[in-house]
Amino acid sequence: MFNSIKKNVVIIGAGYSGISLVEKISNNKNLEVTLINKNLYHLHQTDIHKYISGQCELEDISFNLEIYCMNKKINFIEAFVEDIEFKTKRVILNNNKNLKYDYLVIATGSKSFFPNQIKNIQEYKADIKEIDILKEQRTKFLDLLNSKKKEKNIAIVGGGLSGVEIALEFASVIRKRALTKEDCQISLIEQFPDVLPNMDSFLVNQARKACDKLNIKRYHGTFVNEVKENVIYLSDSNEIPFDMVLFLIGVSSEKLSNDESAQINIKNQFLVDEYLRLLNHEDVFVMGDVAETKGKNGNYVLPTAQVAKLHANIVAQNLLNSIEGNLLIKNKSQTKGVMVDLADKNTVGIILGIKVKGFIAYFLKRYVSKNHKKIFNY
Repeated sequence: MFNSIKKNVVIIGAGYSGISLVEKISNNKNLEVTLINKNLYHLHQTDIHKYISGQCELEDISFNLEIYCMNKKINFIEAFVEDIEFKTKRVILNNNKNLKYDYLVIATGSKSFFPNQIKNIQEYKADIKEIDILKEQRTKFLDLLNSKKKEKNIAIVGGGLSGVEIALEFASVIRKRALTKEDCQISLIEQFPDVLPNMDSFLVNQARKACDKLNIKRYHGTFVNEVKENVIYLSDSNEIPFDMVLFLIGVSSEKLSNDESAQINIKNQFLVDEYLRLLNHEDVFVMGDVAETKGKNGNYVLPTAQVAKLHANIVAQNLLNSIEGNLLIKNKSQTKGVMVDLADKNTVGIILGIKVKGFIAYFLKRYVSKNHKKIFNY
């Protein structure tokens, strides 16, 4: 049974896991739920490639959290978290406010990673996970296409999921405008031997074919040494000129607490137990990209929107079980599949071990996306 006094549940972060948790617990009358986010919007990151290439609008991928929380009858605070004091159960915000909690859920996601090993990278970095920067890069791309400049060049550094999807969407728009590779060349750079490293060969082959079909110039097995005066210098001595560059080479998490009792890894992810609780803190849960979790085989689980939502299911149950004094359930979240947009309503994926491609895969990916956005029908 719940205590008659409401429990204060504070959720930090309104990404996929944070929003999914709100959906699970906001109707519980025994909880006082507060959602904290550093900005006013939830960003639907799995459709960023559509927006940055000019193929959808901002309202298609960003949703007002104040209105959402008002409809859910929970509290919303737009603020940065400066520190978390686990001993006193306080969240320290940048607006000089302190927030007390009974249970804390950390779901702050990740930010783009820009390694200092690449000389001058800080001068060219653009974290498209931030809405304002994403808008700037969209404008930059469209302005470049509309400019009278000849021999335009766009470089995408990082041939993972985001890099491949954005490169292909850019190339598709260029082709639709009847521009040739001589008019505008896209270069995709990946330090591993092929695109989509660590993914199934079926996905890799399909992505490679799509890149070649759209005249994307691929550089594999080489890494960026330096960026200088709109030229990328590769380790294999190639030099790539650019008018626009995006670095999509990984993610890390922001450091949230100076409390040494919270254990973090080199990427600032929190170490958690099998119930997704912060190690040695039974009243703090961590989920999504900011949690370091491992699968059945002992390998680290890659941070995806799908995994973030699965984490939210686990945390929702364990939060209530903790309050009621019931047994907790173990986190066994595993990726059930992956979908990759290859532009022009062509998608490829593997779902529960089944390979899908073409319009059927495209329809499935759009269905998943639409299903997520339905929760913001305010």
